[in-house]
Amino acid sequence: MEYLLHTCRGELPVEIEAKEIKSLRLKVFPDARIKLSVPQGTPDKFIADFLDKKRPWIDKQLRTFSQTDAVEKERAIRSGTSTRILGRQLSIKVLSAARKRIVRDDHWLLIYTTAPDDQNDVDRQFANWWQKNAKQYLSSQLEKMYPIVEKYGVAMPELRVKKMQTLWGSCSRKYHVINLNYYLYKAPVACVEYVILHELLHFLYRRHDKNFYEMLTICMPDWQERRRLLDYEIVLGV
Repeated sequence: MEYLLHTCRGELPVEIEAKEIKSLRLKVFPDARIKLSVPQGTPDKFIADFLDKKRPWIDKQLRTFSQTDAVEKERAIRSGTSTRILGRQLSIKVLSAARKRIVRDDHWLLIYTTAPDDQNDVDRQFANWWQKNAKQYLSSQLEKMYPIVEKYGVAMPELRVKKMQTLWGSCSRKYHVINLNYYLYKAPVACVEYVILHELLHFLYRRHDKNFYEMLTICMPDWQERRRLLDYEIVLGV
């Protein structure tokens, strides 16, 4: 079901999804998608009134996304733009150099390139660097979190890092693989830990049932706060 809402960026469709939940949950995504999850059986008029009430909040989030590159999937890497790595916003500077390399500190991501005017080449250099560094970091975090399930006889899973449209992570019990989103490297460390633990626990519990959430709470008592932080850092929602 979709509902058209007039916003600061024109009329936008709101994806309405009925789920087995107790309260409404509204999310605004960086690409201007709007999604509202509602309890099953929620009347259409109640949904319309809720969205009308939330219109100022939705406009605020849409403006936030339009004003920052830090939460977007970068379209082109050039001096003056920014990105976010492990929750820290970094300004990008592209510099001409005799050899290619990328240097990161607390404030800057410096891209040294032999072809600063070749946008495709700069984009590829950045993408390759990101894939390599994201994989290294996420692998180190997986190794850190793995002992939680190792004691229950779970073998170390294979890690794959790839671009995913809607999920931060997934796992295949059949192939013993954890997939993590390429863009998870943007998120704060606490959020990365939450996503990895969430996927590891699926090797013990297939579904999001009571046992799964009890174990998650034992291992990470503040997991709900971390999940909310992930939503608000990368996807804005209420």
